[in-house]
Amino acid sequence: MTTDDETPIIRTTSRRLAKGLVILVGLLILGAVIAVTNFDHMITSPPPSSKLKPEFDLSNPPPGPGAHPTPISTTAEAPAAEKPQTDVTLTILDGAVTQGNPDYDPDELTVTKGNTILVDNVDLMPHTVTNGEGASDANSGKIFDTSIINGGEFKVLETSNVDAGTYPYYCTVHPYMTGTLVVE
Repeated sequence: MTTDDETPIIRTTSRRLAKGLVILVGLLILGAVIAVTNFDHMITSPPPSSKLKPEFDLSNPPPGPGAHPTPISTTAEAPAAEKPQTDVTLTILDGAVTQGNPDYDPDELTVTKGNTILVDNVDLMPHTVTNGEGASDANSGKIFDTSIINGGEFKVLETSNVDAGTYPYYCTVHPYMTGTLVVE
């Protein structure tokens, strides 16, 4: 088939169309498998934006046009979990998720064996405090590990079962975040 100026019109073959559809369907299936296998993680670790609280009560719409929504009462919010009394605090700093920013405060934490450490994540992203040089370290997470601490939350580390010594630690979510725990 040609056009008025005798230029041939190139059409795809049914075989090429079938290959393209197979690739497209394969990618959709792969995406679905990834979504299904990570569904539990997505539910338990929502993105930080889902932690935002609306400024207005959207469940109680205004009565008519031009009316303003009712501001949410600050007394109606549930109080945040109270932080327990501990011997030492290790803070995961705001912005620690950005590589190159300060991450743990202090970078080197010295405690006495048996001390409790409050690990306070003031960043918006989830982090961990896991012993080891990194994920490839054979002893990673065997001495201490907070597991995931969501943004704005905290965990307590016990050092009663940790022998005296120097222990490097890192964040399993962001391995470039590192620090050192010294137990005396």
